[in-house]
Amino acid sequence: MKKAIILVAGKGTRLQPRTLSTHKCLTEVNGTPILKNALTILDQKGIREVVLVVGYLADQIKETMGDHFGGMRLSYVANDIYDKTNTSASLLLGVQAVSDFDELYILEGDVFFSPAVFDRLSSEAAGDATVLEPYNTKLDGTFASIDGDEYVTDWCHKSMRPEGYTLEDKFKTVNIHKFSAAFIEKVLKPALEKSVSEKAGKDPLENVMMGIVRKDSRAVKGVVLRGEKWFEIDDSADLAEAERIFK
Repeated sequence: MKKAIILVAGKGTRLQPRTLSTHKCLTEVNGTPILKNALTILDQKGIREVVLVVGYLADQIKETMGDHFGGMRLSYVANDIYDKTNTSASLLLGVQAVSDFDELYILEGDVFFSPAVFDRLSSEAAGDATVLEPYNTKLDGTFASIDGDEYVTDWCHKSMRPEGYTLEDKFKTVNIHKFSAAFIEKVLKPALEKSVSEKAGKDPLENVMMGIVRKDSRAVKGVVLRGEKWFEIDDSADLAEAERIFK
């Protein structure tokens, strides 16, 4: 069975004042909320259960989305200390709440994407994969390195970039992933537990993934996009760019 987790706990401070009253994931791109777009695609592609990890304005998200969307069941897990933790803590809560799956899709709730992006990921033969975009000047944030077989060899959050780090030869992480049950139980969940225990949940998921791929450079396959549309929305400029892309 295919299931999904969407991380929507954060405050979206860079999109204020808009996010003072409306959760970031409910921000509209040309009239469609970011979260609704993701759920619509997941429903169309056969996902039957989605766990939403909530925190900031949690009741607003629950009241807007309810407990079903199309043919999917929605459930909610609360990160009650969302303002003191990061995505590693939220995802650990999510994976602890989901079971009985063959494929688990993990999405961050600020990515507006086309069905073609999901198609590329779901059709990837490797069971454990992440979507990547070749560098261009409009992209910032976390970048990955891949080898000749497109396996991810490094995963670097912006805050972790060493001196001399170059972007031109890297790939932007789209923050949409597909993992097998075995990877979740044997690799990702233990890594999240260790990170949350040692760092009090303050590490972003990217740092956890960095540790995983540096330890095993064949753990996660990169799915490099070839023009499929998406954009990560962090601030007002990103929102304007997303509206331009999806006009």
